[in-house]
Parts: sequence; C-alpha cells; structure tokens
Amino acid sequence: MVHPRRIRPLTSTEIGHLTVERLLEYRKQTLCLENTLAASDYIDIAQTLDNAYIWFKDDLRWQPLYDAILVELARRQNSDDSE
Repeated sequence: MVHPRRIRPLTSTEIGHLTVERLLEYRKQTLCLENTLAASDYIDIAQTLDNAYIWFKDDLRWQPLYDAILVELARRQNSDDSE
C-alpha cells in the first residue's frame, strides 16, 4: 500500500531560509495533503504513520505551518516591492 503524501513541518527559521521558488513548492506540497484521515483510504494504517510528519490538513500543525509560509511569501514580496 502506498502511504499518503506527507510533509515535514519546518520551523519559521527554516522557512525563512528557503528561496521563493522552494517556498512556493513547499506551499504546493502542503496544499496537496488530504483533508482528513477519516475521509482517506488510510484509516486502517493510521497508527503506523510517523508523527514527525504532517499527513493531513486536519493535523493541528497544518494551519500554523501554512500561515507561516504565506507570511514569509508576503514578506518577500513586500521586500521586493520596496527595492
């Protein structure tokens, strides 16, 4: 069985070190996660999923991570606009 997509949550510092291209790719990866475990085909293997990763958007870590990505992208755009 193929595991669902997952993403390693990055700290704000790690996010700040990514290039804009990499930030956009990371944002895309976060959006590609399934919405919920309950609505996925992986409910039977939930206990085997590594908790170090975010597997679903209903993980409490997903929204703050996604928000941090958006904040960093906005910060970069604003700094580019001021140059």
